[in-house]
Amino acid sequence: MRYNTSGMSKWKKTERDYRNTDNKKKKPDKTDRRRARINRKMEERAELNEPVYGNYHAYRITSMNRRRLAGGFGVILLLMIALIYRMGYWQIVRADELKVMADEMQKVDTQIDPVRGVIYDSRMSTLAETVTEYELYAYTQYLYKDKNIRPAQRHKIVNDLAAITGESKIDLQKKLTGKENLVLLADGLTREQVEKAKETFKGNVDVRTKATRYYPNGPFAAQILGGVNAENIGRSGLEYQYNSVLAGVKGRTIRTTDPDGNTLTGGKSRTYKAKNGDNIVTTVDSVIQHFVEDALETGMQKTGAEAITCIVTNPKTGDILAMASTPEYDPNKSSEPYNEKEKKKFQKMTAEEQTEYLSRMWTVRGISNVYEPGSTFKLITAASALESAASKKKSKYYCNGYIHVDNYNLRCLGVHGKQNLKEAVGNSCNPALAQVALDMGADTFYNYIDLFGFNDRTGVDLPGETNSIVKDPEGMGNVDLATTGYGQGIAVTPLQILSAVNCFGNGGVLMKPKLVKKIVDSNGKTVKEFEDTKVRQVVSEQTAEKMCDIMEYYVSDAGGTEAYVPGFRVGGKTGTANLVEGSTYAKNATNTSFVAMAPMDDPVISMICIVYKPTKTQYGNFTAGPIIKEIMEKSLQYLGVERKYSKGEKQEAEKDLVKVPDVTGMNSSQAISVLLNSGLSYRIVPDDSGNGFVVQAQLPKPGSKARKKSIVYIYSE
Repeated sequence: MRYNTSGMSKWKKTERDYRNTDNKKKKPDKTDRRRARINRKMEERAELNEPVYGNYHAYRITSMNRRRLAGGFGVILLLMIALIYRMGYWQIVRADELKVMADEMQKVDTQIDPVRGVIYDSRMSTLAETVTEYELYAYTQYLYKDKNIRPAQRHKIVNDLAAITGESKIDLQKKLTGKENLVLLADGLTREQVEKAKETFKGNVDVRTKATRYYPNGPFAAQILGGVNAENIGRSGLEYQYNSVLAGVKGRTIRTTDPDGNTLTGGKSRTYKAKNGDNIVTTVDSVIQHFVEDALETGMQKTGAEAITCIVTNPKTGDILAMASTPEYDPNKSSEPYNEKEKKKFQKMTAEEQTEYLSRMWTVRGISNVYEPGSTFKLITAASALESAASKKKSKYYCNGYIHVDNYNLRCLGVHGKQNLKEAVGNSCNPALAQVALDMGADTFYNYIDLFGFNDRTGVDLPGETNSIVKDPEGMGNVDLATTGYGQGIAVTPLQILSAVNCFGNGGVLMKPKLVKKIVDSNGKTVKEFEDTKVRQVVSEQTAEKMCDIMEYYVSDAGGTEAYVPGFRVGGKTGTANLVEGSTYAKNATNTSFVAMAPMDDPVISMICIVYKPTKTQYGNFTAGPIIKEIMEKSLQYLGVERKYSKGEKQEAEKDLVKVPDVTGMNSSQAISVLLNSGLSYRIVPDDSGNGFVVQAQLPKPGSKARKKSIVYIYSE
């Protein structure tokens, strides 16, 4: 057997060379001695026939090596322990939390919007509804900006889009040449429009849908209905008041998805259906509402007023049958006036003036604005005096043109001499009613003012109702008491004065006014019904009857003859109050009004009209009186109240009456021609019905009598 002795020979040679050097006297150093020692051991191994591989020192385990091995093992052990601890911490301690986080990362939660409820009038005609609108988007990079598209083609694209959407060519070109690739070209489109766009431009356009609140009759009853914001949440009117009823409850769809949004196999998917909003049925009678809005439009032209407000109610139930104010607006486009003339004025205003104008336009003046009622408040003074016995049948009041109270002369417009209470109200005599208030005293008068509801809001179901301004009896001096007697120095809302006067047509009982009579679900089932609410008995039936007699006398024989309607027993009272400017009353700025009721033997309708700052004519009889007459005559005829003419009235009235023809079932163009040939006018309902429909109904009814040139309403649905 041969052994590897190359190492040994090497060390022998080293030692021999060392001996032969000149350093024989020098002692070997540590390294040399160690090499010599290793060499001897290798020789011993060779003698014992043990194999020798290279350098023996490489196989030697020293204490340092042991320490190194132990340290390395310790580090590895610590790392393993830390890893096990960390894994346990994440998988045991925080397992639930991580599971939730994983679910959240994989879960897609999508809201499902409910359909907002419908608002109906009292006859279930739609006043507000939710419709689906279409939005048209374009991928401009492919539709318009592509370099391969020639200028002539671009021109045709713009023309085609303008024809389909109705948008201006300039606006479309700006959108198509903008920086964004996906742009909204037009919204509020019909299905037919977007289908035409898809057919024309293929995949270069995209169609999206959204639920939008829609008011099919435009500005009709706008202040009552109010409007919604961009999120379809009510912001004014009934939309705000009944938002929780109309809005419904949102639904949800929850899916487990991968990072790309694809549903995972075996992943959970849950759907919670949305609950659509309930519908509300209002007390509004659309026919009477039309009568009111037409009369106000005419009244604005004849009076040159800043604004006109009118409210119509049923005095026995408190139901509001109609409510309107001018200037009107379309809730579909609520940021501008509806009237073209007003729109031009609006466009010339500064930003600040426009804001103020819009605020007035949106305000429900009938409940949100207070005004000095003037002489209409004399009805309250007279009723309080009769009920408290401060004024009796034999009581007389003398007027020589003024009354002297605490060094002040409170003047009258005329000199009426001696008169009883009925005559004093008929003459609208300020000194007489001032004396009536002084005879009652502050405490008694204030108590009745409170009973009639002037210290409280009416509680009508509309937002924004304001409080009246009434002086306490402790701070009410004789002059304050006297002026309050004829309606100055007190400020009330139109609905407050109308509700108070309604007591006289309801046996002396004050009713709470309301605009919604029931809530129904999508199947027509009644969810909730709102009953008529009696607030309290204010005056006795006997006093109420006397006041009805006084009101009728005022219209038929005294100062309210402009509201007289032949054949109907109409009662009422006018009011004219100067506006306060600073600390004094203005001479030429007034608010005029008329409160009325009919028929006075069994009232079915009452109304108040306030004309704010008329410029062409003054006094309530000439500003509000004709408006009241127009609405009253049409409404009583519509409600089926029979006329009872005197002999002279009948002969005079029949000269101006025509028989209403039957146009139901006719084509609209034919019906319009028949009405015009009969000396009547017409109006299409809904306003945007257009041409070419079949008349489904008409008002007044066929065969009834109507004045020449009066409006016949023809319904397309």
